[in-house]
Amino acid sequence: MTFSYVARISAAALVGATIALPAAAFGIGLQPTTVEIAVEPGERQRQIVNLGNVHEEQTISLTVGLADWTLDERGQIELAPPGERPESASNWVRFSPAFITLGPGESEQIVVDMAAPIRTDSEGDHRFALIASTVLPESRAGQSGVWKKYQIASLFYLTMGDAHSQPTIESAGLTVGPDGRQSVAVDLTNDGNAHARLRGQVSITGDKGADVTMPISNLVVLHDADRTFTMPVTGDLPANPEIKVTLENIFSPQSAGGTTLVTPYAAPLVVKQGALTPAVAAIRLE
Repeated sequence: MTFSYVARISAAALVGATIALPAAAFGIGLQPTTVEIAVEPGERQRQIVNLGNVHEEQTISLTVGLADWTLDERGQIELAPPGERPESASNWVRFSPAFITLGPGESEQIVVDMAAPIRTDSEGDHRFALIASTVLPESRAGQSGVWKKYQIASLFYLTMGDAHSQPTIESAGLTVGPDGRQSVAVDLTNDGNAHARLRGQVSITGDKGADVTMPISNLVVLHDADRTFTMPVTGDLPANPEIKVTLENIFSPQSAGGTTLVTPYAAPLVVKQGALTPAVAAIRLE
């Protein structure tokens, strides 16, 4: 499959999951959606990806192909033609089949074979995406004769050689969007050559009022990259609020246990942009 464009896909739909995510929009389930594999130079690996049609009546035909991918600073996925990005592992990959037709309730396995080169110019993460796509008629009222392309992806990280993940919490504060919506924004960097996968929490405390705690899980920061993670605030903040961010990196190839603690961040909670407006009491993740 050849991509002649760069596509953007919601990170919530594709990133941070190791179980099947139903593609409700067009009735295809895929498992796994994220694959992390450690490879040695010259080593071969095989991964099975399962596609299933959850429709009770509709038959769906899909084209399977490869793409390069990255995340922008807001965590949105960007696809590019295979072999275009410097960290691409698309040229290491062969898969079969390339075309699949699934009747109602049917599923099929895609065999993905990966062969790491004996020599490479860079150690650490190399990435590719396995994409299943189809074109279906638009079912909304007034859309007769309109066809729409749907895609679902399995994102692969192949980590090679002397790999290290080095995430840092640079700052955290309150932001106000153009619509007046308030959010806590956490700015992160990763100076390593392998991605970080973070979990932990943000807590806001103060002199008066209830403390607020927001969990963070499966937050990916790619290697040599920046990421801003935002969480909407819908609750009252305490007086003289202070923010603290505590995280652990659960993908840490340089650690024998695979997990390292990230240096915590703590500071008075200040407005990073816009103006502070009255807030409400609960905080939820997007």
